[in-house]
Amino acid sequence: MLHNDGLENLNFVDVYWCDGKAALEAAAQVAIPRGPIFVFSTPPTPNGDLHLGHLSGPYLGADVYTRFLRMKGVEAYHLTGSDDYQSYVATRADAEQSTPGKVARHYADEIRATLALLDCEVHSFLPTLGDSAYAEFQAACFRSLLSSTAVDLRQSPALFDAVTGDYLYEPDVSGLCPDCGGSAGGNICEECGAPNLCHDLDAVRSRHSAEAPVVGFMRRPELALERCYVNIDRHLRASGAPVRIMDLFARLRQRGDFSVPIIHPSDWGLPAEGFPGQVTWVWPEMAFGFLYNIQTLATSLGRHWNAALPSKDWQIVHFFGFDNSFYHALLYPALYAEVFSHWTPRIRYHVNEFYLLDGQKFSTSRSHAVWGKEVLGQKTVDVVRLHLGLTRPEGERTNFTLDALRRTENEVFQGIWLNWLDALHGEIKQDFGGCVPDAGDWAPADRAFFGRIEIHRAAMERAYSDDGFSVRRAAAQACDFVSDCVVYRRAQDYEAARRLYPARTRTSLALQTTAAAILAQTLAPLMPRFASTLARGIDGVSTETWPTSVRRLAPGTTFDLGPVLGFYARADIPALNEEEA
Repeated sequence: MLHNDGLENLNFVDVYWCDGKAALEAAAQVAIPRGPIFVFSTPPTPNGDLHLGHLSGPYLGADVYTRFLRMKGVEAYHLTGSDDYQSYVATRADAEQSTPGKVARHYADEIRATLALLDCEVHSFLPTLGDSAYAEFQAACFRSLLSSTAVDLRQSPALFDAVTGDYLYEPDVSGLCPDCGGSAGGNICEECGAPNLCHDLDAVRSRHSAEAPVVGFMRRPELALERCYVNIDRHLRASGAPVRIMDLFARLRQRGDFSVPIIHPSDWGLPAEGFPGQVTWVWPEMAFGFLYNIQTLATSLGRHWNAALPSKDWQIVHFFGFDNSFYHALLYPALYAEVFSHWTPRIRYHVNEFYLLDGQKFSTSRSHAVWGKEVLGQKTVDVVRLHLGLTRPEGERTNFTLDALRRTENEVFQGIWLNWLDALHGEIKQDFGGCVPDAGDWAPADRAFFGRIEIHRAAMERAYSDDGFSVRRAAAQACDFVSDCVVYRRAQDYEAARRLYPARTRTSLALQTTAAAILAQTLAPLMPRFASTLARGIDGVSTETWPTSVRRLAPGTTFDLGPVLGFYARADIPALNEEEA
């Protein structure tokens, strides 16, 4: 402690200033998170296959993100599974006159097949049905949660069908959201993301009868979220959660005390110990299921990650649609704090909005969908991934049409990308025997183009990185770069000048081959099949590691794009051919 024994006051002055250059340099740094990194795409509900609305969001996003991290040498894994005990599975089973177990197993297999067609690399796919160790772990988490100071056993309102007496929640009920007033389903509003308790819906309707549902009471454990608000707030600040999620949390807090039941009456789900006829709510189950999936992955890798003892070294990244924000970003951190008090989870969130089909939401029930299997194949997957990237609903809802996908295939991929590569391949083959020429004379336009190759590499790195992650920006940047290559090529393509100034032509071709190599490497996370096929035609180019800078291809490097051009000569998307016919 300092003591002023003089007669005059001692004043301290703190001087600071805004350094614009330093701020820009700091913003330009690309942060790579520490490993191990567990990237989760929301486990899909196995009540149907995956359509493009699903694929454009969490699954494409998580795959691109994980592939980039692994190219950077980071220990990263993509994990997902099938959310077998969802109430919507039982609803689908009723519609198909089947059993929930059969429905879950069937559609889980279909989902895995569709993800494979998307070239979505999943390191651990966890089906939860029939796994006794999984059920035991969930039961242990449930017991721990019951002993939490944030959980009360209380008599509270619940909604029932007026005719059948059935308990109503999730797919059984709909009405108007108590937060935004828009149309909402049971327990969550897809429009504003706010949770509901079913009995608090306005103009509420039951799926089972035309009569207005009635409110009764049930005694069951509930999580008092208002007691968790401090932990949730601390977590959201530390995670750098999107403002959209922060707004959802702010609106939830404005509602005051808010308790959610953690069990529901049902004959489909994991039994809630001590509460006959009731099952644990599937959303808390998913929270703990993420940790079990990490343990399952560990078993396959020979590692020792324990779901019951989550580590502070784990970095978790969640990809999900905004309608799941309450569960992933608000409920789950609260549950983790109550069950694993020793653990402060490090979680990042990447959220997408709805992907529309011809201006309306994709809908399985209304058969308003384009299914992944309708458009995905060995020759089409790259075009589909490129188009989904260009139109991915990041920060706003976007629209899909088959006509737009057709334009991406014909006008962009075939008309611009492959035409440029074909012309470059033909000239290298004809004039230089299929080998990269040495550069000759450099003009200002050549130096500028070489600089733009590096600008492209850096822009793609930024688009794939956690801080600025955007599949849409990466896809747009790739298209802009290829268009730039075409403009540069056309500016050099004058026959008389080529004959009189061959040194300039060699420089142009050498730079274009370098651009093609960088294109292959930077497309690897977004279009892995096309990128690897393109790279195989350029000797020494690998899509396994991320390029840290642009280096010109060495003179004499084999440059043979014949195989890639032949393979992609006709994409043949069945759904598009039907439209054309």
